[in-house]
Amino acid sequence: MTIFKSNIYSFMGASFLCVCTLTSCGGSSSNGSSGDQVSSTAVLSSSSSSSAVASSSSSSSILSPSSAPASSASSQSSLSSSNGAAITAKQAASKMGKGFNLGQMFDNTQHPRTFAAAKAKIDAYYAQGFRNVRIPITWTEKIDGTTLVNSTTVGDVNRSHPRLVVISQIIDYALSLQDMYVVINAHHESALKDNNRAAVLERLWQDIADIYRDRNHRLLFEVLNEPHLSNGSAMDPAKVRAMTSKSYTKIRAVDAERIILIGGNQWFGAQEMAITWPNLNDVGGGQDQYLMATFHHYNPWTFNGDNQGDYADNWTDNDISSPMDTMLNWSKSVGNGMPVYIGEWGSGWGSRYQTFSCNNIRLFYSKLDAKFASVKGIPTAVWDDSGWFKIFDFATYTFTNNLSQCIGGTCEWDGAERFNTGCL
Repeated sequence: MTIFKSNIYSFMGASFLCVCTLTSCGGSSSNGSSGDQVSSTAVLSSSSSSSAVASSSSSSSILSPSSAPASSASSQSSLSSSNGAAITAKQAASKMGKGFNLGQMFDNTQHPRTFAAAKAKIDAYYAQGFRNVRIPITWTEKIDGTTLVNSTTVGDVNRSHPRLVVISQIIDYALSLQDMYVVINAHHESALKDNNRAAVLERLWQDIADIYRDRNHRLLFEVLNEPHLSNGSAMDPAKVRAMTSKSYTKIRAVDAERIILIGGNQWFGAQEMAITWPNLNDVGGGQDQYLMATFHHYNPWTFNGDNQGDYADNWTDNDISSPMDTMLNWSKSVGNGMPVYIGEWGSGWGSRYQTFSCNNIRLFYSKLDAKFASVKGIPTAVWDDSGWFKIFDFATYTFTNNLSQCIGGTCEWDGAERFNTGCL
């Protein structure tokens, strides 16, 4: 999502290692936003990092067995020291299953941008069988006054930005978990889209591909999230294709087997795919087996959207299945069998209620993945922003409702009525 979210931010490091206590990697303000300051840190050259980390008492919390070690954003050694065997997009789609978003962490400033916070959320979902995590990242827009690029008109990644160090720690930790897939993207890049800065996106993905060139192929690249303009209107499909093509070419120059995700030209609605991609000439001509299509499923928005009134809407199974079928029909024709991924879905219940108890929403969550997407071979990632679309709560590091269980297919209700008082 885009205009329905609040902020943006990012952070990055190159051949340097940032070592800090988990509590000093980001500060929270009274309104719950988190800064990018890194206090009590030691910045070490990658060649001396191993011995220095081992002897650093201040890094003990990071180096505990249950935590991921700090790492350079562009280091050639990490938890995933090799990018491993190639994984085709179809193979990945068959393994990714149900997943979740680290929403409102690295795309804006709503939540603490720390390894500790991200790890807690990843661990909680992983324990319930979720096997893919999407990490929205904003690179070219300011978050707490800084961007992840040196120049917003060039797109060159600031490889010594501290926020990227944390992002890389999170990527490496997630990849260290058995069968876990990670999707990173370019998320809230407003000026880039408004000004059609294809060269900026091209340079951005050239650098990202280089920084993470050694990571396991379970790390996937989503080129550009929801390519709408600042006024909400769609980007010109031809511009989206041209922009994506340049980025695709740069990624392929670094790694011919990295899975790349492409989508529509506005809100990533299923119907946008045929408009944006009437052919695949700009991205491998339909012969690239490491290409995946993505879309977002908030259908019907009158039910799932934030600030849409009550949640007693009488949605139907067709509301769930129709967008999936639209994408699969494109895949079977133009897409040449390209697998499909739902990168976002969910209901913005928190825009109306302080606590959750709506059975109608529980029913929707119980059906979308377990009864429809998984049956159709479509992996998913629920939009959990720990805000209006909340499932996981960063204040307590726990699930504050049972929607994560509902996604598995079954969960307890409050009473027997679909439209209970919690939906009114």
